Amino acid sequence: MVTETARNGTHDSDEDMDDETSTQAFPRPSTGRLGRSDAPPPSEPVTETTEPVLQQIRSVNRMVPISPTANVDESFFHDSFQDIGKKLKECNDTLGELQQLGVSHDVQLPELVLVGDQSTGKSSLMSGLANLDLPRSEGTCTRCPLHIRVSRNSDWSCRVWLRKEYTYQPPEDGCINETDVTDEDPFFPWIKMPTTSILEFKTMHDKNDIEDVLRWAQIAILNDGRPHGLFIPGSGGVAVNMSIDRAAEETTAKFSPNVVALEIKGPDLPDLSFYDMPGIFQNPADARDDYLVNVVRNLSRAYISHPSAIILCSMPMNTDAENSSTFGLIRRLGATSRTIGVLTKADLLSDTGHNQWLEIMKGQTHHTGLGYFITSRPQGKNLEDLKKWEERVFQDQSFDRWPETFKEFSDRCGVEKLKAFLSERLGEEFAKSLPNIKSKVKKHLRGIENGLARLPELPQNVELEVQTALLNFGDSARAKLDEFVRHFGPLPSNFRNCLLEIKPKFILKDRSDIPVLEISDDESDNASVVQRTPSKRAAPTQIVTPAKRRADAAMMNGSFTNGSVKPEEAMPQQQSGTPSGGQGAPARRAVIAEPFNKFDKIGRGFRTIRRVREEIQEKTKAGMPGLISDEVYDDLVREAIKPWHGPTRLFLDETMKDLQSKLDKTLGQALDGLKKRTIYLEAKDAVHACLAENSAKTKHELLQLYADECERLMTFNEEAFRQYREDEQISLTRFRHKMRMEAYGGKTHPLQEWGDMTEEKRRHDTKRREDELLKLGPDQFAREIEVVAYVRGYYRLAALRFADAVSQRVLCRMIPEIRRKLPSYLEDKLGLRGPCSQSVYERLMEENEETANARETLKSEREKFAKALASIELLESGARGDQAADVMELEESTQPMSMSHDVDADAHEGEA
Repeated sequence: MVTETARNGTHDSDEDMDDETSTQAFPRPSTGRLGRSDAPPPSEPVTETTEPVLQQIRSVNRMVPISPTANVDESFFHDSFQDIGKKLKECNDTLGELQQLGVSHDVQLPELVLVGDQSTGKSSLMSGLANLDLPRSEGTCTRCPLHIRVSRNSDWSCRVWLRKEYTYQPPEDGCINETDVTDEDPFFPWIKMPTTSILEFKTMHDKNDIEDVLRWAQIAILNDGRPHGLFIPGSGGVAVNMSIDRAAEETTAKFSPNVVALEIKGPDLPDLSFYDMPGIFQNPADARDDYLVNVVRNLSRAYISHPSAIILCSMPMNTDAENSSTFGLIRRLGATSRTIGVLTKADLLSDTGHNQWLEIMKGQTHHTGLGYFITSRPQGKNLEDLKKWEERVFQDQSFDRWPETFKEFSDRCGVEKLKAFLSERLGEEFAKSLPNIKSKVKKHLRGIENGLARLPELPQNVELEVQTALLNFGDSARAKLDEFVRHFGPLPSNFRNCLLEIKPKFILKDRSDIPVLEISDDESDNASVVQRTPSKRAAPTQIVTPAKRRADAAMMNGSFTNGSVKPEEAMPQQQSGTPSGGQGAPARRAVIAEPFNKFDKIGRGFRTIRRVREEIQEKTKAGMPGLISDEVYDDLVREAIKPWHGPTRLFLDETMKDLQSKLDKTLGQALDGLKKRTIYLEAKDAVHACLAENSAKTKHELLQLYADECERLMTFNEEAFRQYREDEQISLTRFRHKMRMEAYGGKTHPLQEWGDMTEEKRRHDTKRREDELLKLGPDQFAREIEVVAYVRGYYRLAALRFADAVSQRVLCRMIPEIRRKLPSYLEDKLGLRGPCSQSVYERLMEENEETANARETLKSEREKFAKALASIELLESGARGDQAADVMELEESTQPMSMSHDVDADAHEGEA
């Protein structure tokens, strides 16, 4: 079945018929070129366009190529096809074969589409067009589309297929609402499949079997999840053991957009191919089926929207024409110019109310581009009786109730007249568009071949293919790892800088640095005060208020929130490198680079200077005053080093991420032609596993390094430690002095970085501090400053040592080990060293399921379009007649294997 969303091909032109019908009731329609274009979505109306003027077709005396497709721009009606009547059967047979093959999904084909409301006589009309007694039982022909192809042949036969391009996927609770049916899912819960499946159902040679076969074929379509062979009359387990009426009531779905296709051949049959659509309805008997109203309407909408479709719209003459929902839909979709109106049930025309039908036949109302036909197919008559009945009513005028006023339309009355018109019309349209159709079939076939070329079959020497690919990867991987070590990038430096930047930061200002004025208990501003200062010289008088007292308390606890209190972070930072020339030069504060910047808050507010004093006092051994316990240094250093585990883990993770990315790219390049095969995915998994194992091992080693640093203070690099300690002592002392001067209220000077100062400036800075100390007096926290300098000097030494050790473990141990073991690791993981390696090679060269399915789909498409091209070329050669059946025999030869499976399933279920 072809749906609106599936037909997205473009067409060269979309010419409709001329609307100028005022001078005659039924002008001869043009054979305007009908192509297929993007159909609008079900809910999108389109406007009609004015048709081009009818062109007259004449034969001309000139030589033309024998093949009508030799020149796409030339008409198909020159010489060999001047007499379209002689080629009508061949054209319609070829068109029917192309439709049956399903190429209309991708190539624009002319088609007849029979639509109408329920109970408009559409089933009777369909039986008349097919010249066959098709089932008219209620509900049997309205639950899925039918594609009927009829043609003349000496022997009668009917072949039935199921054409499935949708699969039934209802909600788990089975409840389907009207809102589930949308423009995106017009046939919900039927979901579009990637390819069309054409299933052989049954071939008959007895006309009496067709009703049961057709009903069972529809039941098979409506039981989407079960093998269709179960429902074949005479052999299927369900068809043999269950009544057809019960089976019709117990179908999984109540409607299907999938198609039941019939190819009917026999004497006296017209050459015709058309789609019969389920009748549009408004009110289902069961309220739970309200969603089907939209589904059925969407299906008719999709077929009507095909620009190459000739629409047959049935309208009964025993009702008001304005009640036709289908005609309204055709008008909204802008398809009236390619519509043939069929007025059915003429025998039920009332004695009054003829005028509206006369106006319609004259083209005055309900205008269609291809005019109207009238039919009369009463119930209870066989085909031969119905043919005689219409001759009696329309030709002999012997039916008393048929008005004389309709006599002028006799050439448009009766199914036989309609069949002749449709057969000629469809054949002309197909013949006219055949060159373009052939061109598109060839183009699509080339595209399929190109697609298959990108999905090559399994190579003959699979072992050679696998080994070559792995050797290429091994060589490339070693080169890539060597390059990785040589150009590791900024990650080690950023890791080192991060450790230096998260060093412990001490708050060097204390409330005792500020001269304090005590006031009376009533804290009156007018009370007399007594000034107390830590020095002999009086400091500026300050009044102690409650707010001031709270601020002093905050200083004591290390909580500084106002701008006048400056934490130690603001002090000049020391350079992050090793000492040079016996001195460490301080550097400006660096910003931690990504990805380590998330650790930038570590180390802030590590301790207040007063808290350092308290810890010294708490850990001083009894009877040993003045000695600072080693425990003070150990505890402060351990706490400062503790956050290293975060940056260390991130350093390793980022290294492995970068390494994996580079090896994945290398693998993709080495196995570029094998990415669709199992070896690529398994080799990629093996590479990841190798990296993961080495990462875990390296992480364990780095944790050991980390544990060693946390165990105790230890260094034998005394020169470096002494330099770092002196640098920190100078920096801390200068900053501490500045804090005291600000608290004292004296003049302060901006702190220049010690490393940037000349020797003269350093002597001047030292002399100024010595002079200011005469005012301030000795620093009561001098011993604590020495402890902090010791801790920070050692931290700096340990951080540089640890950063180098971590980078060394990664670059000098982990990566070389990966480089050395990766090729053999892949062979072990892939199983290439075992005794059954040949089967392993074959398995590795198998494709993933998605690729294998894609190849099989392309093969199926190639076979389909090859048959289509063969059918077109057979028509062009003029040998279509007796050989036409041979083309379709190709399709029959592809069925036995799948059919045997279904027969087995049938027998199995039948026994159950």
